[in-house]
Amino acid sequence: MESSWDDLIDDLPGIGPKRLALFHQLDIYSIKDLLFHFPFRFENIQERDLMTIFDQEKVTLKGKVVTPPVVNYFGRNKSRLSFRFAVGDFDVIQVTFFNQPYLKQQLEMGQERAIYGKWESDKQALLGMKLLPNQKEGNDLLGVYSTTQGLKQATIVNTIKAAFESYYTVIPEILPEYLNNKYRLIPLNQALYQLHFPKNTAEQTQAKRKIIFQEFFLYQWRLQNAKHYSLKQKGKEMHYEVEELKSWIQRLPYELTDAQKQSMNEICYDLIAPYPMRRLLQGEVGSGKTIIAFLAMITTAISGYQSALIVPTEILAHQHVEKFKSLFEAYGLRVELLISVMPTQKKQAVIDDLASGKLQFVIGTHAILQESVTFARLGLIIIDEQHRFGVQQRQQLIDRNSQEASVNLLQMTATPIPRSLAQSLYGDMQVSTIAQLPKGRKPIETRWFDADKLDEVYQQMRSQISQGFQVYYVLPLIQNSEALESVENVMQTVATLKTVFPEYKIDALHGQLDKASQQQVMEAFNENELQILVATTMVEVGVDVPNATMMIIQSAERFGLAQLHQLRGRVGRGAAQSYCYLIANPTTEQGKERLQIMVESQDGFYISQADLKIRGMGNLLGREQSGIPQFHYANLIEDQTILNVAQNEVNTLLKNPHLVEDSEWKTLNKYTIDQKMEA
Repeated sequence: MESSWDDLIDDLPGIGPKRLALFHQLDIYSIKDLLFHFPFRFENIQERDLMTIFDQEKVTLKGKVVTPPVVNYFGRNKSRLSFRFAVGDFDVIQVTFFNQPYLKQQLEMGQERAIYGKWESDKQALLGMKLLPNQKEGNDLLGVYSTTQGLKQATIVNTIKAAFESYYTVIPEILPEYLNNKYRLIPLNQALYQLHFPKNTAEQTQAKRKIIFQEFFLYQWRLQNAKHYSLKQKGKEMHYEVEELKSWIQRLPYELTDAQKQSMNEICYDLIAPYPMRRLLQGEVGSGKTIIAFLAMITTAISGYQSALIVPTEILAHQHVEKFKSLFEAYGLRVELLISVMPTQKKQAVIDDLASGKLQFVIGTHAILQESVTFARLGLIIIDEQHRFGVQQRQQLIDRNSQEASVNLLQMTATPIPRSLAQSLYGDMQVSTIAQLPKGRKPIETRWFDADKLDEVYQQMRSQISQGFQVYYVLPLIQNSEALESVENVMQTVATLKTVFPEYKIDALHGQLDKASQQQVMEAFNENELQILVATTMVEVGVDVPNATMMIIQSAERFGLAQLHQLRGRVGRGAAQSYCYLIANPTTEQGKERLQIMVESQDGFYISQADLKIRGMGNLLGREQSGIPQFHYANLIEDQTILNVAQNEVNTLLKNPHLVEDSEWKTLNKYTIDQKMEA
């Protein structure tokens, strides 16, 4: 049987049942998995002259063991291994390893070794960290791999070397030949080898360049093919009366902003098109995406179709239903709620009305995605905070309701990113952006307080409440944990605030409350029956209480920038001046920088861009749910130029298929589907 990098690693030298199980813990099953298990960092083992090394610098020194290694034990289970080490022709230094007595068995008098450690110039000594394996002449870098207990670095390295020895020549070339030639990209097998065993940084950079381009190209290939396919599909066309839609817009108690009007026009253009809409609506916190969603639903209803708005929390679902009713119920539009926790009879009635077509509008949570929920004529699915829903789940809902034509899909997010990046990242969708806030919104005054300045925060809280306004007080934890003992939790804070503000009503909102209690607490806050709501990040998305003018965020250094901005966006929704107070004692310069960004900027696009640089796309948008692959080396911020080049090359190839051979087409399509190549 012909060898393939899809072969299992079971037959590689030294792989027995125990070792195989350890590799499986790292999600390594095939040769390909093994070759894409890259080092997460490299140690520079280039030989250094002692005169060029700074104090406390981590370096690799090569030399000869010139005294017998001696182990001394002290304290409880502590040890010190020492010996003298000749470096170069004249220098003899002291080398000490702490708590690694077993290394004595690997050291012999007169032996040539390479040792990685920290240089202590005043003592002319090396604090040893590890003994390095003997490298091939000329290799300056040594990879360090993610591993699991029981699986040594040396075992991983030797197994990877064995894989290359047996499979190097059968590693397929995935990119078309003309692209490799155009951008001077080395063959894939060479790139993989150089990423594991680079002789120097030049080889490492050359290999990374190949892998980054390939990762972006395959990702864009998948997106553009999906877009190409959707444009060929038959969509559910919305033949609505323009004047009727205008009449609904005129019934709104306020005028749409120019950005809202532009987004609405783009959505209507898609709805009337013969292909299915696949659009992302991104916008600043509080920019009015929800009303655009409602108007898209009404446009769908005018055309005789049903629509579903799916949101991440039951609290938000309740809020959207109430908002829709307040705007449109008086004019005869009926909307119903569909969530997991609701009376069985009521839930079944909603499901029956959707199946029969009696109900045109439904707003709910994951409950809408259940197989038991069917529609008579579903024309539009809107998903709010789209990254919180599984890609497969929403696709199944589309597929179930796309018998004669594909359902239109509008996805929304309040985590905006620059339009150019959004168009590359979501290449299978059109992108609409609302970067404009409604008229009359005052900037939210944002301040950062040290944790020992709580009295000043309490004073400002009392000032706002005495004027009839309300306060959010948000924390990252519900209960203490060993890892975060210093973080105030919700229940402790409720008790503290009740002592500080005995005259005010205070309650808690968190995930350990049952759904009915959560709704009860939120309704009490909506009705101003509570003056202070102490909560976890459950209030992060979409919660709209115009009378709340103050957002206090405890332990703010533990939140991402985009999350802080979302939380800040819960206030500033009325005419009154609003405030956001960040209580934090960051211990790193990066932590201080993030909080300073929040104080200085209220531009969601700028803030999310900064968050992307700090935390990466996966943490910002949610890796598992967003469908964004976890690239090995590609960085969506730092490598945007390569991303754009890859996107352009994919577009060119789709328009000029003659550029590649049939065999290259097959290879591209095979590895586009293969998520292991991207994730």
